[in-house]
Amino acid sequence: MKISASFLARYIQLPDALSELRMLFDDIGIEVKRSWPDTGLFSLELLANRGDHHSYIGIAREIGGRTGDKLHTPDIALRKTGTPPLPLVLNTKGCLLYSATLLVRSGEGTPLTTDEMGILDAAEIHSVSTVVDATNLANLELGQPTHCFDADTINGAITIRDSRPGEMAWPLFATERVAVPEGTVVICDDEKILAIAGVIGCEESKATADTTRVLLESAAFDPVAVRQASRAMAIATDSSARFERGSDPTAVITGAGRVVKLLEAHGWKREGDTGLVGDWKDEARCISINTQAVARFLDHPIDTPELTERLERYGFSVDANGDDLSVQVPPHRVWDVEFAADLYEEIAKSIGYNDTATNLPHVDMGALPSAPERMKRAVEEVLLGAGFYEVFTNGFHATDMQERLGLADGHRLTNYIQTTNALDRGYGLIKNNCLAQAVEAVAANTRMGTRPIQMYEWTRTFHPDASADNGVCTERHVLWAIAAGDTETNMWATQARTASAWFLKGVVEEIATALSLDLQVGPADPHNPLHDCMHPGRTAAIVFRGETVGIMGEVHPRIVAAFKLKRSRPVYLEIDRAALLSKTERPRYQERSIHQPINRSLAFSLPPKVSAGAIVNTMKDAGPSWLDAVDIVDLFEHEADGIAMRAVTFSLRYSNDSGDRSAEAVNQSAEALIATVLAQFGERGVSLRA
Repeated sequence: MKISASFLARYIQLPDALSELRMLFDDIGIEVKRSWPDTGLFSLELLANRGDHHSYIGIAREIGGRTGDKLHTPDIALRKTGTPPLPLVLNTKGCLLYSATLLVRSGEGTPLTTDEMGILDAAEIHSVSTVVDATNLANLELGQPTHCFDADTINGAITIRDSRPGEMAWPLFATERVAVPEGTVVICDDEKILAIAGVIGCEESKATADTTRVLLESAAFDPVAVRQASRAMAIATDSSARFERGSDPTAVITGAGRVVKLLEAHGWKREGDTGLVGDWKDEARCISINTQAVARFLDHPIDTPELTERLERYGFSVDANGDDLSVQVPPHRVWDVEFAADLYEEIAKSIGYNDTATNLPHVDMGALPSAPERMKRAVEEVLLGAGFYEVFTNGFHATDMQERLGLADGHRLTNYIQTTNALDRGYGLIKNNCLAQAVEAVAANTRMGTRPIQMYEWTRTFHPDASADNGVCTERHVLWAIAAGDTETNMWATQARTASAWFLKGVVEEIATALSLDLQVGPADPHNPLHDCMHPGRTAAIVFRGETVGIMGEVHPRIVAAFKLKRSRPVYLEIDRAALLSKTERPRYQERSIHQPINRSLAFSLPPKVSAGAIVNTMKDAGPSWLDAVDIVDLFEHEADGIAMRAVTFSLRYSNDSGDRSAEAVNQSAEALIATVLAQFGERGVSLRA
C-alpha cells in the first residue's frame, strides 16, 4: 500500500521529520518497503492478518497506540437505517451485513477536488468518475470497500446468495462473461449477477458518466468466502485485499456515510433511508489479563491505569477491578485478537520494544550436547567439508508444483494437504517432498550466476493420513542435499569436480563413516516416492539394515526442463533423519589372517535396463558364506547389434583364513555364480564375457 505522509497527518499527529516517521513505522511493526523523502510517500508491506491496517485510519490508529495522540476521523453523513430503496434479500452465511443507499444526481455534478484526489494520486489510483472516485477515497481512508451500481440497470430485488451451478458473470474489465464457481457469494437482481461479493462489480450494472441514479452498496463479508472467490476466479482487487483479511462490520454504515458525504458535496442527493440486512451482532469478546502478569511477561513496570490507557488507544474497552482487567475486543480486531498473548503484543508495541528490557534467560549450568545434536554436527562437518551450504525453505508448495514435477494423476506425491486460506498461490499446498524446492533453488541460483551450487537442509515433509494422532497428517524428518555444475574447489584439489551421482555416493559414505553406520548405496528402489522424479539410469537407493532410508542420483531430465535448467544436471540426495539417529555400529577390531584372500574376476555384458547393482546383489545372495565381497572394478561401454551395452567387471573376494581353501572350490563357486546370473538375467540380455 502506498500512502502519503502529508495526508496521513490529517488523521494523526506525526513526527516532524520523515526520517523519524520512517523509524516509527518500523518500530510499530509496519514494514516500509520503499520511501521517497522528496515527496513524503511510503510503500508499506502490511501484515496478512491485519485488515484494519489497509487504510489511513488503521495506520493512524496504530501510530496513536504508540504516541497517545488523538485520532481524527473524516466527516461522514449520518445515515438513518430503515426502509431500503429496493427490496433486500440475504440468503447466505457468507455475508454478515449488507446495506444499500440510493443517490440521485442533481445537475451536472462536479469532480472531487484536487485536495480530495491527492490520496488517490498518492496510491496511484487514476480518476474514473466522481462516483467511483468517492468509493475509492472512502476505501483508502476508512478501509471499508463500497461499490456503486447504476440503479436503472437493476431489475427487481437485490439478493445476496451463493452462486448456482453453471452461472455466468461479466466482471469489470473482462472482455466476456466468465463462469462463476458454484457456492461463490454473489450480489444479484432478478435477472443477472451484479457483483462477485467483496471482489469486483460487473459490467452490466456499472455506474458510468451518464448514470443519474446510483445504488451505493456497503457490506461486510466472511473473509474466507472472499478469499476463496478471489482465488477461484483469479481476480485480485483492493476490495478483496481488505475483505479477505477481515473487515469491520461496524464500518458498513460508516463507509456508506463517508461516500454519501463526498457525493453530496459534488452534485448528488440521497433519497430515502439506508436499507440494512444481516444478523451480525458484536459478540463482545472479552479477554482477562492481570497487570502484574503483564509486567512480569514484559519485564517492564506498569500499573493498571497505564495499562488501561494504552489498550484504549487501540480501541479496546477495559473494565478494571484492581489488577484484574476484562478487556473487550473492538469489532475491527475480532479477526486477529483472541488470546491474552495478543493483548500482550499490543501493550509491548505501545510501550516500544526498544523501551522494554533485554535480558538473557538465567542459566544455572551447561549441558552436554544431545545425541541428535552430535549427529547433526557430524553430518554437517561432512557436508560443509564437501562444499555444501545450509539453506532454509518454507513448508509450502505452489499449486502448480505437481505439473512441474510431471507426475501422473494418482501418484503418491500428488496427494497434498491443501491450505484453504492461502493468501498467495505459492503457499497453496503443504509440501510432501523436498525435491521440488531443491531444484527451484538451483534454478534461482543459476539465474543469479551463483557458483558453486551446493545446498542442504534439515526439514520435514507432510503426508495426508486421517489415522495420524493429529487427524490430518504424518510428518517425515529428512536431510536433503543438491548440487549442480562444478563443486567447491579446495586446497587439496587442482581442478573443480563436477557434481555427479558418484560425488553424492562419496558424501553418503563419508556420512556413514562419521556416524559409524552401515549405510549402503544399492540399486534404485521403485517403491520410493521420488523414484519417478529421478533419472532412470542414474539413481540409487540408500539402504540401512536392509531397508531403504533414502535416495540419491541425478534429477530426471523432464523436471530439469520444467525448471528451465538448460545446461545443468543437478544431483539430489535425501536421507531419513531417523536412520541417521540410529545407534552407532562401531565394528570390533579383528586381527587380519596371515593368509591372503583369493580373488576372482567375472565380466558380464549388461543391457541398459539391467543394473550392475542387481548383479552384485544376486551374487552376494547366491554365494557361499566365505564370499566376503563383490565389487565393481571396471566398466566399458560398447555396442552389440545396435544396442548400447556395458561390459562390467566384478571382483569376487573369498576368505582364506585357515589357508586350506582350494582353487578348485573357488572355481566351482565362481561357476555356480555365473550359472545363477545367466539363469536370472540371461533372457534380459545379460551374457558372460570371455
